[in-house]
Amino acid sequence: MSSVENRQREISVLLKRFGTVHIHDLAERLQTSLDTIRRDLRQMEGSGHLRRIHGGAVLPATNDGTYQERSLEVRPERAAIARHVAHHMIPDDAVVFFDSGTTVLDVARHLKPAFYGTAIVVNPAVAVVLADHANANVIMIGGKIIKGDMVVSGAATIAEICHYHADICILGTCAIHPDLGVSTRHIEERASKAAMIAQSGDVIAIATADKLETRMPFKVCDVDAVSTLVTGRKLSESYLANYQTHGIDVVLV
Repeated sequence: MSSVENRQREISVLLKRFGTVHIHDLAERLQTSLDTIRRDLRQMEGSGHLRRIHGGAVLPATNDGTYQERSLEVRPERAAIARHVAHHMIPDDAVVFFDSGTTVLDVARHLKPAFYGTAIVVNPAVAVVLADHANANVIMIGGKIIKGDMVVSGAATIAEICHYHADICILGTCAIHPDLGVSTRHIEERASKAAMIAQSGDVIAIATADKLETRMPFKVCDVDAVSTLVTGRKLSESYLANYQTHGIDVVLV
């Protein structure tokens, strides 16, 4: 096996273990130059094994399967993010918007039994989970369901969202970029996300590593509309600074 194959195999192993890799760490670990690592990452991206980001690479996004199938995937990073947000970032008496997304669904699954606040929900799957919560007050927003993402949308949805003032919005993140902001794949969902952000005191964006430094067709907001970004894996100081310079608190779990 060539040295190139050995390096790229090791990079693949590290990506599967940590979800993200950084060029300086790889160069030191593999005892080679930054240019060599960059070349390896370009080749691996071309073959679909990773996606390059500023200063490194992440595993390619996996959006295959139905919402139900994606929600049942065992993803340690997603579970760790959800547990941290549910246990440490949601006060027991808070009024909270729960956005769409499988990580938001996991937050609902991990919500503390002591929570007695109000959950305002645009995701029917989240509503079903929270309906079994002993103390949560649950408000399900109406609208047309986008089946692939299990979320309601439309003019009636937005109008109803604007009737509430929430302490926190748990924002499901399709894509977030320090310069391009938060974006989504559905134009209908863009408006409902923007409405929840506007009606919330704090916005907690939750994003697995594959959602960082990415963009989707429809912009939701500038990145400085986000109060806190919660993500997993090891991220370099320079990488984090891209978000922190916008006044965002970055929480690694």
